[in-house]
Amino acid sequence: MYAASLVRIVYILLFGLAATYSPTRNGFPWSLDAWLWEGLRDITANRWVPFGIAVVMVLADCAGAFCPRVVVRVRRPGRWALAVAICGAVILWTLRVTWWLGDLTRIDTDALPERFFETAEPLGAFTYYLTTHWGTALGFKPSTSMAAVTVAFGASGLAAIFLWTRTVSEEWPLVFAMLTSIGSMVLFCGYPEKGTPKSVPLVCWYIYLATRLLRERRTWLFGASSFALAAAALMHGSALCLLPAHAWYVLRGGDRRQATMGVLSFFVPIALTVGAVVAIPFSLFGSTWGNIAAPWQWFKQYCISNCGYDFFSIDHAGEVLSCLLVLSPVAMLCLPEALVRSRDAAERWLGLGTLGCLFLSVTWFPVFGYVADWDIFALTPLVLSFYTIYIGVTQMPAAGFRRFACAWIAGSLLHTASWWWFFHPPGRT
Repeated sequence: MYAASLVRIVYILLFGLAATYSPTRNGFPWSLDAWLWEGLRDITANRWVPFGIAVVMVLADCAGAFCPRVVVRVRRPGRWALAVAICGAVILWTLRVTWWLGDLTRIDTDALPERFFETAEPLGAFTYYLTTHWGTALGFKPSTSMAAVTVAFGASGLAAIFLWTRTVSEEWPLVFAMLTSIGSMVLFCGYPEKGTPKSVPLVCWYIYLATRLLRERRTWLFGASSFALAAAALMHGSALCLLPAHAWYVLRGGDRRQATMGVLSFFVPIALTVGAVVAIPFSLFGSTWGNIAAPWQWFKQYCISNCGYDFFSIDHAGEVLSCLLVLSPVAMLCLPEALVRSRDAAERWLGLGTLGCLFLSVTWFPVFGYVADWDIFALTPLVLSFYTIYIGVTQMPAAGFRRFACAWIAGSLLHTASWWWFFHPPGRT
């Protein structure tokens, strides 16, 4: 995918053909990249859709040969980031979902939540409680108030993505378009969930701060990046998959003073959360032991009673792969080569973080099913996209990267459009 355009074109076309001719599975007209059909159910079941997308990607790749350099000078990045957040909030609110899955499908008809403490997403559950109660007091439906908070966090995530793209590339508009074209962005479109729509934008801030840290080695960045990662993990525990990479490549790379600041900063949000739990009377979600055991969903025994297939099954592997492909198809195709090409600390840090998130996608079984709980796994393709794009930025020639970017944007946008439409289908409210 990185080495030569001809190799990339052949790779994309072969993948399109493989998806097109893959056997049907569980009602899907094709089994490879199956979730692509979720948003096309009311439009078409033509088996040639995956290959058609591959052809569009190839045409975009060829057109990229005529793409000029896209360089925009940014003198005051803080003001630009604020402008990106404001414009992003307007766009995300306009594109907000009208239908959703998971444990909040009846959020507007169920009783308002009690003040529960959930170990898997303590800050996510607490902010969910505050959002729904305050929103109702102001006259808004719970889903509307949740959407507003999700959009606000998503807009801040877009600002972080802008700052990251400006940090790693002069042609940041192209890189920004690549990252914002992936399907994980649908989570920012007002998707009502307790923790993940707030955790994922905080991970964007973590990646920006840690990337700067690995480039600049400033002491304050050790504290800021650790704080952002801890806050993201408290919103939803899935962000802890990035902790091994953070400890090995970020904290270990500093001197004793910097590492100490990083460790202490990581525990600040945790201490504040513990203090809030002590100061404010919380109830444990469900039974005491049921709540404490929530993170044990990592283990196969927990899943058997909640999923229609076994851990060691083709159905499970197909769901994992389909989720990754619909949310960031090109990044998934780039992953094997990116792992081989990783050289410096920043590349290996993102690579190890990606592997940690892939571990989550493979081993964490969703209670409501893989599609219904897709928000839990939206983090993996996002981190994977940061990683594979960073490899392209640092190792590809500028002209080759522009061709690669055009193919990426075309393929990702078509998949994202299908996934976005899945949450805006006719007749579903």
